[in-house]
Amino acid sequence: MTLPAIPRPSAFLPKSKLLPLIAVSAVMLGTFTSILNSRLTDIGLADLRGAFGLGFDEASWLMTAYTTAEVAAIAATIWLRTHLSPAIGVMVGAALFSVFSFLAPFSPSLPVLLALQALRGLAAGMLIPMTFAVVMRNISQQRRLYVLSIYALISGFTPNLAIFAEAWIIDHLSWKYLFWANVIPSSLAIFGAYFAMQWDTAKLHRFRRPDLFGLLTLSLGLASLVAALDQGNRLDWLNSGLIIGLIGAAAVLLLAFVVNTIRHPVPMLDLRIVLQRNAGLALSVLFTTRFATMATAFIIPQFLIRIQGYRSLETGNYFLLTGLPQLVLAPLVAWLCYRFAPRNLIVFGAILFSVGVSLAAVPTHVWNGDQFMSSMLIQSIASPFLAVPVMLIITEDITFPQIPWIAMWVHIVRTVGTTIATAAITTFVRVDEQVHSNLLGTQVQQGDHVVQTWLDTLTSSMGSTLDGKGPTAAMGQLAKLVQREAYVLAYADALSALALITLLAAIAGMLMRPTKVPGKFF
Repeated sequence: MTLPAIPRPSAFLPKSKLLPLIAVSAVMLGTFTSILNSRLTDIGLADLRGAFGLGFDEASWLMTAYTTAEVAAIAATIWLRTHLSPAIGVMVGAALFSVFSFLAPFSPSLPVLLALQALRGLAAGMLIPMTFAVVMRNISQQRRLYVLSIYALISGFTPNLAIFAEAWIIDHLSWKYLFWANVIPSSLAIFGAYFAMQWDTAKLHRFRRPDLFGLLTLSLGLASLVAALDQGNRLDWLNSGLIIGLIGAAAVLLLAFVVNTIRHPVPMLDLRIVLQRNAGLALSVLFTTRFATMATAFIIPQFLIRIQGYRSLETGNYFLLTGLPQLVLAPLVAWLCYRFAPRNLIVFGAILFSVGVSLAAVPTHVWNGDQFMSSMLIQSIASPFLAVPVMLIITEDITFPQIPWIAMWVHIVRTVGTTIATAAITTFVRVDEQVHSNLLGTQVQQGDHVVQTWLDTLTSSMGSTLDGKGPTAAMGQLAKLVQREAYVLAYADALSALALITLLAAIAGMLMRPTKVPGKFF
């Protein structure tokens, strides 16, 4: 009797196990580059204005073109994903993104730059939705949540990293690298997809009954909505005919999409997914988390720049340092999901995030980055407790054919949530600052004794150097002081509102039903 030979352990991963890891790494790299770049361009808008000689109104359309095209590409990308190989989608998206990013700094005029921005947005819209499909297909169920935690980390940590990266690029390189920095990682994503992803046979028979009407109405409806949100604050919302037209178009197109989806025998998107209890609540948590994260990533840097005169690199250093705990916590929370109820982790994360925001909601004009550190650190710790369990809950009840549709919903919520957060918080701060400025100005105009004494003292100190213009200069200084305090109060009000909004995620977590975790790993 001969015993079977015992296989010798190999020092390297077998090819069959290595390729899925490379495939997932490629799509994650493409997703990271796309998300980071959209935030970079937004933060570096002032530098782009100077480089291209653009006014504020003209430059505002640069991000609108990118975001609108990105959200418009989501539906088409997911639809084509069900017909063609994901490898093709990743390679084409990464290649186009790399080429258009390289060409953007050479734009001779604003129309050309806007066109390249839109094309870059379309390419990004092709890359990001592929992540879910590739992970669900290539990673085993027990290990899947750990990989999805990396996806959650990319979405959560990118706003922190982008603030630092943009400032570092501007200070040490050139504004052109805001675009060129995407070329190398996009190229690596192409090679990873080519060598590691499976090349499926094209399912051409599915083109026989395409839901083109649903595809067009969803894409154009989302694009109109995002454009209205992105330009609404600048154009004063309903006081602009353009914004009214965009909102009206979005309402009509999205309503037509819903009606068509209900009536079409093979609709391009299954709306019933969001009606599933846990999936719908998890998407609401994802939206709330995205809203709060992007809003605080806007408010705190704006406070430090406007009130304390910080440079972008100084604010970026704070965000990078406070974001680092997420690198460790994301996989740790994935491990905890197999030992504690994921919905309880969401409730804990939402309450902790709200506490962190509340700590920053009482600023004064003397606050600097050090005073915000504890708040930002708590928010960073809380973020993985919100993002990672959501990935598990969203995917627990879906079937394999539904993977593309849940990927679409996740990306729509992420993109539209970011735009809504930016529009809402900029409008809130602008209007609230005007209210506080008016109230403070009214008190000053009433001739308060302390104010008048301050003016007299300042006027006398300026009198010898301004040739009799001391009173005018003193009033100018007073106006700046009033505006500064009005902005401090507006930022405080915005942070207080965000602390309350974040608690909605805790309520959603409480309403979720218990989750069936697919087994423990490690």
